[in-house]
Amino acid sequence: MEHQKPKESVEPDAVRRAIESGVDVTLLIENLKLTPTERLRKAQRMLDSVVAFQSEIRSFRARRNET
Repeated sequence: MEHQKPKESVEPDAVRRAIESGVDVTLLIENLKLTPTERLRKAQRMLDSVVAFQSEIRSFRARRNET
């Protein structure tokens, strides 16, 4: 069973301090709008992309070393 999406519960002072420190909080805020399950799925997609990219790099290097 999936959890309900949480209401925005970002402390305004913390966000203000982060912004003043130079942190771009837009992605953090957007991720907090997702359920934990949605965040895990998003992270898994990113990991799958990284693994596929690494595989492509290994294949490219192997082909390059064959010559």
